[in-house]
Parts: sequence; structure tokens; C-alpha cells
Amino acid sequence: MPTISVRISDEERKRLVKYGPLSETVRQALEMYVREKRKREVIEELRQYQREHPVHVNADEIVRIIREGRNH
Repeated sequence: MPTISVRISDEERKRLVKYGPLSETVRQALEMYVREKRKREVIEELRQYQREHPVHVNADEIVRIIREGRNH
């Protein structure tokens, strides 16, 4: 398993240790960071897809679908 080295202040270390072992806290923080980055990538991919494939909505069709839903 690779090892990383990071310099942090004593204050930062105290704040991090408050939430458990430093190594586990840092692992969790890195995982959260990676998930957030991936989420932003997926959202951007979705936006790009939506730009390339716009949805054309017909108001009459929406009303018809709503009415059908109420009847069931």
C-alpha cells in the first residue's frame, strides 16, 4: 500500500485527531474528496448530454399525462 506524507500544523492535527485515528480520518477525507470530484464529473457529463440531446416538451402532452395519472 502506498504511503503519503503531508505537513499539517499542530492545530490541524488536533482537529483531525478529534474524529479518530489520523490515518483513518485522512483516508475518509480523501475518499470524500474523490467522490465529490466524480459527482461533479458525472453532473457535467449529464449537462453535456442534455445540451447535445435537448428535450422538447409539449404542454398539451404534459396535461394529458397528468390527467391520466389522476384517473388511475
